[in-house]
Formats: sequence, C-alpha cells, structure tokens
Amino acid sequence: MEQTHKSLILTGPGQCSIVHGSSPAGNGPVLIAVEYSSINYKDALAVTGKAKIVRASFPFIPGIDLAGTVLESDLKDYKPGEPVVLTGGGLGERFSGGYTQLQAVQSKYLLKVPEGMSTRTCMILGTAGLTAMLSAMALEDHGVIDGEILVTGASGGVGMIAVKLLANLGYTVIASCGSTHLWQKLQGLGAARTINRIDTDASRPLMHAQYDGVVDAAGGTALSAALPQVRVHGCVAASGNAAGSELNTTVYPFILRGITLAGIDSNTALVRDRLLAWERLQILIPEQEADQLLMATVSLEDIASVCRAKVTGKAPGRFLVSTASET
Repeated sequence: MEQTHKSLILTGPGQCSIVHGSSPAGNGPVLIAVEYSSINYKDALAVTGKAKIVRASFPFIPGIDLAGTVLESDLKDYKPGEPVVLTGGGLGERFSGGYTQLQAVQSKYLLKVPEGMSTRTCMILGTAGLTAMLSAMALEDHGVIDGEILVTGASGGVGMIAVKLLANLGYTVIASCGSTHLWQKLQGLGAARTINRIDTDASRPLMHAQYDGVVDAAGGTALSAALPQVRVHGCVAASGNAAGSELNTTVYPFILRGITLAGIDSNTALVRDRLLAWERLQILIPEQEADQLLMATVSLEDIASVCRAKVTGKAPGRFLVSTASET
C-alpha cells in the first residue's frame, strides 16, 4: 500500500529534517496510521544527539512511543480500524520510531488501546505513564500500599504522572522539584507537599526516616539522597538518570532497614505487566483528568526545538506530538 506521509528523519546525530514519502516506515507486519506520539527525555537525547540512543544506521526515524489505528495487518490478532499503542521494545532506538504518520511495526509489544481510552490520552501518558504505573506497582508488590511517597524529578513526565497517579491511589505525595514555578501545578496534580531538590550528605549513611517509599525519576544525586531517608521495609522504584548515572550509597539502608531498590525498565517490561499497567492507567487517570498533565501539543515540525529545550531543562513535563497535518 502506498500512502503519502511525512516523517521526522535523523540524518545523523543531532541532525534532522522533515521528509515526505510514499512507502511506510519500518518493516513489521502491522501497518499503523500514527495519530500521536510524545516527547520523552530519551527522545530529546536522541534527536539532539546528546547521548547514543539510536542504535540503528542513519537515516532513522526516532520516537520511542506511538498510538494510532491499524490500517493493514498480516496477523489475525490485529484488525484494520483497531486503535493500538506501542512503547519501548527498541522503538525509536533499534527500530524505526513514532515520529511519522505511517509506520509498519513489529507486534511483540503492540497492544490494543484499553477500552474507554483514546489514542490521544494514550500518548499524553505514553512511555512516561507506563513507567510511572510500573513504579507504583513495584511499591505495591513490596508491601508499600499507603503512607508518604517521595517523587524525585517531579518536573519531568514520569514525575508529574507519578504525582497524579500516586495521589489518586491514596498515597500522601511529596514532590521534589527544583523548578519552583511548577510547584503550584504539582499541587494541582495531587502533591500534598512540594520541596526543592534533595542533596546527599555523604557523611551520614542513614538519616531521619521520613518516606515509606520513593518513585525516583531523577537518579544520581537525587536517588543517593533519597535512600538514607526511607523507612524500614520501604521501597524505592528507580527509573531515571537525568540527575546522573552514579549512585553514592552504602549497604546500610538495605541491611539495617530492609529497603528494596526496584529497577523500572518500561522498555523491556513483560507484556502481562504492560497490559495490567495500561488497564490501571485507564481507571486511575480518566480522560478528563489527563489534560492536567499536558504542557503542550506540538507537530512533527516542532519536535526538534522542544527536544533542544528539554535537554537543557527548559521544557519540563509532557509534550504530545500530533502527527495529523497536511502533507
């Protein structure tokens, strides 16, 4: 099938342009009319070339998530007209990604959009929402079903959604964010309290225990500072590295307080966990509340400038990419 469409193409690290074509991107068995994607921190690194995210040859279409409608399918499980969502699994890294209007995808992590959720809301949440939900599920799995939860990196997509999600689950949420102009927004999302970025006191391997759990979307110094402040048998769900990749800690939070450090990787999450996470997101963040999370809706042409702003901390939160525009 030939259908004129356009895509954002990386021609090299940090070099991109809008290209029109008639053959679909990708080479998978399910052809999708892409309606929405999103801009995650990983996307910003890929588009700007600030980190080696793309593991394929150039030219290449980035974008680590997408939602749209099936046009054609070689597989009986996916029928034309069905709304679908795809996140991670190498999309936008090893396989042609979501910044296009037409994409032929592999089916390993392809899911049908939960009933009652639109493709638009799917991508307001996107990879960040899946990561936040998996983080909350990790807390529950380790017995942290109530109490005070610290969210680090709360100005980012994962952080903002985690604040909203945890508040809706009944936790008391403390949002850690250096962007004080966003504190009112975080409180509107459900944060009981907002605090500045937390720092590590290397001379104190254990500090006053004040959090029952942590959703860490920042990594680095934030994660290092959070661990000594978690209560006995608490859990820290870690998914980010915007604040650094090094972890400065001791064994004491783990052997004296029994704290669990749970790594969250939505990129390789099992299909059964993805299905459960999306089902719960549909219930916990209704369509009418999803817009609270959105900073802006942008076009394919806007992606590069938003990515440049995001890697410098000037574009916090969730940016929805709408691919629907004239070619």
